[in-house]
Amino acid sequence: MIMNEEDKTNFETSTNCWICRKDFEEGEVRVRDHCHCTGKYRGAAHQKCNALFRKPKFVPVFFHNLSGYDAHLYVKNLNSMGEGNIDCIPNTEEKYISFSKSIQDEEGKLKYKLRFLDSFKFMASSLDKLVNNLKPKQFENVKKHFYVNFDMLLR
Repeated sequence: MIMNEEDKTNFETSTNCWICRKDFEEGEVRVRDHCHCTGKYRGAAHQKCNALFRKPKFVPVFFHNLSGYDAHLYVKNLNSMGEGNIDCIPNTEEKYISFSKSIQDEEGKLKYKLRFLDSFKFMASSLDKLVNNLKPKQFENVKKHFYVNFDMLLR
């Protein structure tokens, strides 16, 4: 583990866990959490939080009814995103259950994976039926980010 003097002071004076943000209780075990790839100190943590902490290995990208569309066209164009493997779980030659693209840094090391998933597999309804179950006040975030006629957007 790589710790400088500032990190040591931070660990000694910290009053809350950097992972869950909760305060340390009296007599509770604090540990020095660090990145297992770089060795750099990240912060003081509860022993349980540290043991359960996992950095995600992929970024999920959801498309509704992805396997019903031409997903194979996306797979063909992923090569233009630079070096990195493309992994597929095919259903047929042109329909995929899931596919992923590895994104690498300048040295060729894996930074993260983009995993493309079909949200329709998790919700067996069309978007139209799902949206019709919601009330207009449940679209507050949509209203904040899309500056168009809201009624037209919901059609």
